[in-house]
Amino acid sequence: MRRKLIALTSAAAAVALMASACSSSKSNTANGAPSQGGSVTATNAPALSGPTTGATGVKLNVWLVSDPKDNPKWMAIINTATAAFKAKTGADINIIWQTWSNHLTNLDATLGGNGDVPDIVELGNTEAPKYAFNGALADVSSTKSTFDNNATWLNGLSAPCTQGGHLYCIPYYAGTRTLIYRTDLLTAAGVTTPPTTWADFTAALDKVKAANASNANFVTYNAPGKDWYQVGSFVYGQGGSFAVKGSDGKWKGNLEDPKSISGLQQWSDLVSKYSTAASHTKDESDQDTLFETSNVFAEYDAAWHLGAVQQVNQNPNDPKSPLQDTKVKGKVATMPLPGATADKPSPAFLGGSVLGIAQKSKYQALAAEWIQDYTNSASNAAEGALGNLPNNQTDLAKAVGPAISQQVADQAASSWFTPVAPNWADVESSNVLQNMAESIATGKSSVADAAKAADDQITSILNKS
Repeated sequence: MRRKLIALTSAAAAVALMASACSSSKSNTANGAPSQGGSVTATNAPALSGPTTGATGVKLNVWLVSDPKDNPKWMAIINTATAAFKAKTGADINIIWQTWSNHLTNLDATLGGNGDVPDIVELGNTEAPKYAFNGALADVSSTKSTFDNNATWLNGLSAPCTQGGHLYCIPYYAGTRTLIYRTDLLTAAGVTTPPTTWADFTAALDKVKAANASNANFVTYNAPGKDWYQVGSFVYGQGGSFAVKGSDGKWKGNLEDPKSISGLQQWSDLVSKYSTAASHTKDESDQDTLFETSNVFAEYDAAWHLGAVQQVNQNPNDPKSPLQDTKVKGKVATMPLPGATADKPSPAFLGGSVLGIAQKSKYQALAAEWIQDYTNSASNAAEGALGNLPNNQTDLAKAVGPAISQQVADQAASSWFTPVAPNWADVESSNVLQNMAESIATGKSSVADAAKAADDQITSILNKS
């Protein structure tokens, strides 16, 4: 997943994941998939290369995405892990900061022989299979037991790293999506409690829409037409999926499945009735800007955007400029996207990052040692205090507090994830799902036609050699 770093770099972000007391399902499964760390049963996993101690003078190249060096608390986590690593091994690390817009281009170039291959590389969890299952990352199965909470890793982070009983990367941290809504507008429309079922939710939207009918700029539910993460919550919420793997080992687009069609139609109906045409050709990257005008009732976004819509930098081009309150300050909360029944909200997309060790690294064993320190329970606790979701179920349960609400934790435990196919990253980079969603939102294609076109492309991309 390409996403913004969840590191909290301002007072606004300090409250990023505070949420309403609205409860959510505590299921530990996501559409039948366990939220545990995957089944790693390989007994023939190779040992990692290189020394583990006595490595004074060795410096590992570590590629992390989105530089948090201006955030002292985030850097303190990195520095603490590195100090422990140096004390054990004598080695040090050299962090080379990447951006989500170019990190894969840079990685592909180095793997192709242009430049030094990193010893450790951060990847989005939806990007990982392309590299984990195609020989770019080292098999770390032999060291799985050395990582904290390895039996309870979140499935959305561990599944992209696991194939055929072998582990190729380590879960790092996660984020989830949720509904962000205006509490004052809900109350003014006569709805006293946040809706927990789909029927109650659409009824509440009708009331809010009617109560604000005199505002020509009002948007009841802002749904960017290219927001495929949102579309996925409807597809998977109805029991569908983007793709399935057949008994012959071939992948097939699954959006034409009746359950997937039901989810697409549900999303299409929501968009046509409550969203705005101006958003139907956009992605989710700038929907906060519209929300901050106070003319929007609800949006579906990463949970930490709860803080982002309430305080912004006075100079949008300078992240260090003074903060100012927006018009919606103190008037927003989050709630799960409702499902058919109150006890089963629609599953939220679990995005996040993993850490892999390059197959070409000369210091694989040292790399594993640093990742152990950087992803242990202490590091997870420190990142949880900043609002990042820990990489495992055990620490996730402990992280509930000022920065992570019980609701957000529950949604992370019961979430959906993209197909774990080696070529899935190419589906994303080809904008297949974005184009499908936009064609539905704009009325250019029917749900059925758009699903068929997307399935044809997905099938072709996932099975290419």
